[in-house]
Amino acid sequence: MSTLPVLIVVSVITLLFLYKLVRKHKGDSTNNFPNGSMGFLPVIGESLSFIKAQKANGGQEWVEERVAKYGHIFKTSLMGSPTVFITGRAGTKFVLGAETEVLAPRQPVTIAAIMGKHNLFEVAGTKRYKPLRRAMMSFLKPDILQGHIKRMDSMVKARIDKETKGKETITTISFMKKLTFHVACQILFGITDDPTEQALYEEFGHCFEAMWSAPFNFPGTTFRKGIQARKRIVKTMSPIMEKRKDQIKKGTLNPMNDVLSCILSLETEAAENGDQEEPITMNEVIDNFVALMIASHDSSAAVLTWIIWKLAKDREIYDNVVRDEKKQRKQQGGGETDGLTWGDVAKMKYTWRVVQEVMRVIPPFFGSFRTSIKDTSYGGYDIPKGWQVVNQTFIARLETI
Repeated sequence: MSTLPVLIVVSVITLLFLYKLVRKHKGDSTNNFPNGSMGFLPVIGESLSFIKAQKANGGQEWVEERVAKYGHIFKTSLMGSPTVFITGRAGTKFVLGAETEVLAPRQPVTIAAIMGKHNLFEVAGTKRYKPLRRAMMSFLKPDILQGHIKRMDSMVKARIDKETKGKETITTISFMKKLTFHVACQILFGITDDPTEQALYEEFGHCFEAMWSAPFNFPGTTFRKGIQARKRIVKTMSPIMEKRKDQIKKGTLNPMNDVLSCILSLETEAAENGDQEEPITMNEVIDNFVALMIASHDSSAAVLTWIIWKLAKDREIYDNVVRDEKKQRKQQGGGETDGLTWGDVAKMKYTWRVVQEVMRVIPPFFGSFRTSIKDTSYGGYDIPKGWQVVNQTFIARLETI
């Protein structure tokens, strides 16, 4: 019998034992850490139970169990990082109101690996943040997006007709993900080629799964599949971006066509204006494309799914939304129109309130992630430099809304 497996097992057990001793020793120091469990295994910590809860839409219950046991501030280990959870309104005010020199917006290592280290969330507080944000906001300003309402209305109607034709039922969340991805590709990124859109949709599906997975880059793991999918996304988008960059330089493409072109135009603008600011790199463009695609379509799909769920459950709200829509139709003349405009949407006040209330009680994001840039404290507990800080405000349970 080979001794190699035995040596591996003994080595792992020894490392775990030493890890426990070191961690116990640290607990005897002068640091006043919150109560909680860092898990049994190094690096993994409580990641596996957290991931399992997230996939089962039980992230809130996972947090509530620990709050009941340890209090509104507790420690754990997630995605390879020691972590402090801070819950409640006061905690939200502390985390979101902290200076970036204290708590900087940083995503868990798995999310950061998929989005890329140059995405807007990761560069907050650095000199690269302002130019990247400026490029995005130049297209994402309300007056720019309002001009795309009619086009979005037409796209949504066409996609609904296509997906529901000949079908009695459809899976809402799956349909909403395809719908919002389609809108994001066309409106935000100017990707109008169907085969390219479909290929990207499949690859981003692997990326979404990898973001909430154990950070092990081994063959066959979910995380590895996500990393490989990201590489294929880069391979697909690189020639598209190079072509657009060339078109912008030649003046044959308007940078305001989409947010991707806005970001690509930064280098051209810097050269023309003799700007001393460091030009944007293709790595930065890629990372922010991936991050914005994830942020724009996945959360929107979740919100739309919960709105449909609420309308299906509450007949009174459904009837009021229909009445809101019919009232607007009547003001337009009662027949089919060329499509909704921003003015039409703004007048549907009851529908707006339904959307806002659903987002209030069922936020599309699990929580806010930060990294402690220097030693700090909250609620009488120490938060060491380098620790991950997660804020989550409890929300109403689905049965109560």
